[in-house]
Amino acid sequence: MLGENAGVLKKAQQHLAQGRPQQAEELFRQLLSQANAIDFEYNEWLDGAARTYRTLSRDREAGYIYIYLGRLDRARDLFPRDTCPVDAARVLELQARPLLKQWPDRAAPLFAEAAGILAGAGHNVLAALSYVDAGDLLRARQRWERVLAELQMQERDYERGLVHFNLGMLARRAGDKAAGGKHFVEAQRILEEVADDFEGRGERERAFDCYAVLLQIGKELKSYENLAEGYINCIRVLKEDNLKFYVLQYYEDFLRISLEHEEYHAAATMFREAADYTRRAGLVWDREYSRRAGDTWCLAAEQNLRRGGPVKLTENAFLAAIDSFNGIADFPRVREVYRRLSELKLSERTCARYRLLMQRYAETHTEPQEESPSFPEYLRHQHAYPDIWHLDLIEWEYAGDPAAVCASIVGDVKYADMVRRRALFVLLLHLDRKQREQAPAQAGDGGLKLVELRVSVLSQIAHELGQMTTYNSLRPLERLYEDADPRVRRAAIDALRCLCYKRTFPLLVRGLHDADEGVREAALRSMKDLHFPNAVDPLSRIYREHEDLKVKAAALESLGRVGDLSAGEFLIDVLRHGEDSLQDVARRLLSRYDNPDILPILRRHRELATGRTRDLMEGVLRGR
Repeated sequence: MLGENAGVLKKAQQHLAQGRPQQAEELFRQLLSQANAIDFEYNEWLDGAARTYRTLSRDREAGYIYIYLGRLDRARDLFPRDTCPVDAARVLELQARPLLKQWPDRAAPLFAEAAGILAGAGHNVLAALSYVDAGDLLRARQRWERVLAELQMQERDYERGLVHFNLGMLARRAGDKAAGGKHFVEAQRILEEVADDFEGRGERERAFDCYAVLLQIGKELKSYENLAEGYINCIRVLKEDNLKFYVLQYYEDFLRISLEHEEYHAAATMFREAADYTRRAGLVWDREYSRRAGDTWCLAAEQNLRRGGPVKLTENAFLAAIDSFNGIADFPRVREVYRRLSELKLSERTCARYRLLMQRYAETHTEPQEESPSFPEYLRHQHAYPDIWHLDLIEWEYAGDPAAVCASIVGDVKYADMVRRRALFVLLLHLDRKQREQAPAQAGDGGLKLVELRVSVLSQIAHELGQMTTYNSLRPLERLYEDADPRVRRAAIDALRCLCYKRTFPLLVRGLHDADEGVREAALRSMKDLHFPNAVDPLSRIYREHEDLKVKAAALESLGRVGDLSAGEFLIDVLRHGEDSLQDVARRLLSRYDNPDILPILRRHRELATGRTRDLMEGVLRGR
């Protein structure tokens, strides 16, 4: 391949040197489609392509290449503000971003200049964010208010809630706590309603986003009640998606905050809940959570004593501590808590009973216990959540335009080079199509109809978006799926196979119901490749709700490759209650299921099964 690339590069350079830049451009674009090339080789292709585009007076393509290479001074001159305002502003922002922390005074004018360009072009979300970076909170607020007015006309409730959150943040930053509070209250009201709607439609990942913003409101207001509501709902949604480690990260974050606020009763309850969850999930940290639950119940009891609260509350907290310590056979701690109970101002009869129990536990033999493992330190951190109150509004403003989304990625070095290269290639495809549509004869189409050119390019763009494997690709693919040509829709659905996100599935389901058979077949192929832990719920939903046996079988095939216990249990359920052909699929998948923990569950069900179902289970167990 290296030798072949060298030959193509030599031809491209010859074409350029001999005054045939159009032919050179086609060859350079062919080379740049290889996103996995080594850096020095790819950068050499980029240099040649940039020179070619400059020769052709196609400055925008050259500008994107310079953005990728980080040559921002060159890129800045290639994006006219009247025709390419977003790109011109983006170059300014990329120049300002590295200066923001160390030299904010030098960064602010660049951000302000970018914001002015964006505001003049009507890109109010992007302008608001740049004004914030420039420190101009007044103009930022004015932009957000314009966005809010536009959203109210479109009846976009989720985005309206996010804008109110942003306005609340700005008001508090400007020192107006009253206005900030009003915006936060409105954001909370809207997002709670929207979260309920999302959950009712089975879009739990979107509901999770709402709860995460509510959690952030709690952090801003330093309101424990808001924080608790946000964390509890986030934990609930993560549990339903069986994302075990994310569940525990959120538990840890919430427990840390609860202890900091001295909300010992709530913290002890959550420690106990975390212990129960880790035990059911087959993880190793249940003893440590139980121990911490007992310790925290003791803190709750002592806090109530200090505050002069009802003695019954203190007694109940100590008894809950005893339950926790008994569960891990920590009998010395049980004896100590009974001693504390016997000293409370309770009836003499009750205190006597506690003294008797204390003496009994003094005689209880306790085996030396190994130290209980605790949740790893590298996972126990304050959970960082992406600023979706910005990202989702940017997505709304881009409206699924593949070029706009890819242009935002090309210069962003937090993305891997492979992703940025594919984003650049999408931009080159998009601009080449526009060039050829404007002058098809000069482009050498050879009579190729513009409609075929359009379908070919959009299909390529869909493929590249899928290969980027980023969440950002989903909204452009959703927009491409709206195309009237089934070939473009097919390409958009085919691209989903590389996008392992729950949000992939609503578009996949639309593909399964498409009027075109080719699109439906593409959806089946993509579904078989989408096997990851939080795909269990949407795959199970597809199985339950779709009537086509081929679709049900494809959903089972994907579930069979997840390797998760919840997916295995679903296959057992199909083995028990499914149609004969689907039972056979479930039997085959269980026979080679990767997770051995499914075997005890399968044996337990076999004891209750009869007839064909029992025979199928026996066959699986014998085979394994």
